[in-house]
Amino acid sequence: MLGGADVFVGFTCLYLLTAGRSPPFGDARPMWEAAESLARHGSLAIEMRWPVNAPAGVGGHYYPVAALLAVLIHFPGALLQRLLTSVAPGRAPQFIAITSQLAPVLIGAAIPALFFRVLGRLGHGVRQAALGALLLGTGTSLWVYAHRPYSEILQAACFLLFLDALIQAGERPSRRTALWFGATAALLVNTKNVYFACLPGAAAYLFWRLGSQRGARKEVVIGAVLGLLPGLVALGLYNHLRWGSVFDSGYGRVTVGFWRENVFTGLWGQLLSPGKSVFLYSPPLLAALAGVGLLWRRRRHVAVAVVATVVPVALLYCRYLFWSGDWAWGPRYLVFALPALLLPVVELFGPPQEDAAAPAPGGHRRRAGQLAVGALWIAGVVVQLLGNAFYWDDFINVSRQAQHAWLGRPDVSGTALAPAPCFSCFEEVYPVQWLPAMQPIAGHWWLLHHKLTGDDWQAAEADAGWKRYTSRTLNIAESYRGAEIDWWPLGAASSGGLAVALIAGLLLLAIPLRPWLAALRTGTGEKSAQPRREQ
Repeated sequence: MLGGADVFVGFTCLYLLTAGRSPPFGDARPMWEAAESLARHGSLAIEMRWPVNAPAGVGGHYYPVAALLAVLIHFPGALLQRLLTSVAPGRAPQFIAITSQLAPVLIGAAIPALFFRVLGRLGHGVRQAALGALLLGTGTSLWVYAHRPYSEILQAACFLLFLDALIQAGERPSRRTALWFGATAALLVNTKNVYFACLPGAAAYLFWRLGSQRGARKEVVIGAVLGLLPGLVALGLYNHLRWGSVFDSGYGRVTVGFWRENVFTGLWGQLLSPGKSVFLYSPPLLAALAGVGLLWRRRRHVAVAVVATVVPVALLYCRYLFWSGDWAWGPRYLVFALPALLLPVVELFGPPQEDAAAPAPGGHRRRAGQLAVGALWIAGVVVQLLGNAFYWDDFINVSRQAQHAWLGRPDVSGTALAPAPCFSCFEEVYPVQWLPAMQPIAGHWWLLHHKLTGDDWQAAEADAGWKRYTSRTLNIAESYRGAEIDWWPLGAASSGGLAVALIAGLLLLAIPLRPWLAALRTGTGEKSAQPRREQ
């Protein structure tokens, strides 16, 4: 029978097979540099000042503004980088593309495996859990973020752990489950401090779930505090090492004046904008709209837990001037919630074990629903393949060069970061967020087509998205030449085609297809993926 280990191995192989060959850029660079500094010198100090308004810290050095775990997950990769560099110093830059992706790939593969186990604990059958893991791991933007050394993939993993622990603490209140809940909360806030925003909702959920059980509530409070405390201590020490104060995370100082967007504009952008809608970048979430009612009827406590923890963080980001998370693939600040938002979709795969005798929807309606979810899954796979084809900076650079030539260079003198450069401010990224002519998914398709056929920039520009609106020829020569297909077999094939074919073949063979196929063929009335304990 398919198990969590099979899911993890399968997605590890898939993510390694589709990994990129770009070094860390943008927000990922200071996290990686801090991990390298820790591996080499035992210090968190870095040379790069990022963000551009980051203050100097202890000793006049610059430090990463990112949270503690966002740095520590790269420490094993940094140690490996140091070892490989000592063996072949001349190839150090090439190794970084591999070592910096080590943690994201493994954490990314762990998320569908954890999701599979969570669905089993909620009472779903093996087939439902397998389908849910497949949708999550291949149909959402988790696949892209599993190849990027940003912290979003870590946030998604820790949030899923936190949500699962919250539900377990509500179902089986005890000192032990509460300790685990507190520990997962500690992990979560150490991936990014913004997740303190979901703790009040989690506490309210537990008090609602436990009702009048005073003894249980006391045990849960004590356990949760004890579990959270080590994480708070680690957070304070990390702050003190960087900024000289246990209460200063650095994040607040670099975002002063940024929390003033209209919440409805931010929400509109994340959900419905042509360039950043979460439904465009993770199409299976559209099916969640049809499954929300089923989740509410069958597992109301799960729906309440999701609302209580996801909504506060999402609304907080809607107030952020950079709500899109650019530069990124889709709405970066919603990546953490993708597993939770996919829970209603799993309800569409069939009734749970205890409801197996319930009347099923009409045959035609059920078949149409299955086809719709299948179509959304295929669309999701295509979107992620396009997202993995290039580092997202490549098309954004093309769009910016086209924007400057067509719409003019923006006046950024009044930005929140002025006079420092602000690459993610509205003036610079509004085309990829709001203009169909610069839509990134379509842009990656356009770029891939022309790169595969070897076209120069003039040939590519002739049918670019903006040609629907203007007859002008926009000079995109520099950014177009800088865009390269970001898939490691393509880059390695020229120097070792046989080795590339061998590695790719071994990865394909290592995917445990037999248990996967057996699980997907199983009927909807099978046993749950995990034994479900009594509530």
